[in-house]
Amino acid sequence: MLDRSLDRSLTAVTDVLATTPNVMFCIKNTEGVYISANQAFADRAGVRSPGDVQGKRAADLFPPELVEQYEAQDDEVMRTGHILSNELEAITRPDGSYGWFLTSKSRWTDDAGKPIGIVIVSVDQRTPVDGAAPHRQLAGAVEIARVRFAEQVTVSEMAAAAGVSITQLERLSKRVLGLTPKQLILRFRLEEALRLLDSSTNSIATIATACGYYDQSAFTRHFKRAVGMAPATFRTMSHRGQTRV
Repeated sequence: MLDRSLDRSLTAVTDVLATTPNVMFCIKNTEGVYISANQAFADRAGVRSPGDVQGKRAADLFPPELVEQYEAQDDEVMRTGHILSNELEAITRPDGSYGWFLTSKSRWTDDAGKPIGIVIVSVDQRTPVDGAAPHRQLAGAVEIARVRFAEQVTVSEMAAAAGVSITQLERLSKRVLGLTPKQLILRFRLEEALRLLDSSTNSIATIATACGYYDQSAFTRHFKRAVGMAPATFRTMSHRGQTRV
């Protein structure tokens, strides 16, 4: 049971985030039980309202592959106290379309510094990469990332294509797209991987190479970190019509 001061703080935060567009928010206690969520998170979990999230665990709401990923992240944050900051993740929106989110997780403590839960915020990156078009310099960097994502393209090459410094590119990309240049390249790679896994019969190794990974294990590791399941599992579920990223 939360004390009254923490309860008031929680209410203030949830009131602000209850209807904040494109932001999913939830809090779990130290046992992994959801004690708070907003409507966006309820939509993501496939339930009607935040009240339907409270008292449940991730295993009650999400497929096992995703639960394993979520709990591994939670355990790391709770154990170390290190913040998980702006982790790029692919999920499906309520309409079934793919979306990209930046997820952050932080350990929640009481006034004495004792861990009492974990706070999770995911921001929907709804700005399409084509939204960089009005920004001529950024558009050049986006285009080189789009065309050459399978190569080992560097941020310095992207900056040169945009005619700006690396620092300027980092700042502009984050402000306009919500992504760093490296995250943008990763997004293009993963989008191509999702497409090939769903539509082709190519081997995982072949797809890894086509998406810019020279090491299949690295591809599997990055894919699982972003999508929540291994490439082979995603392909199997996709072909069964069960994919829920």
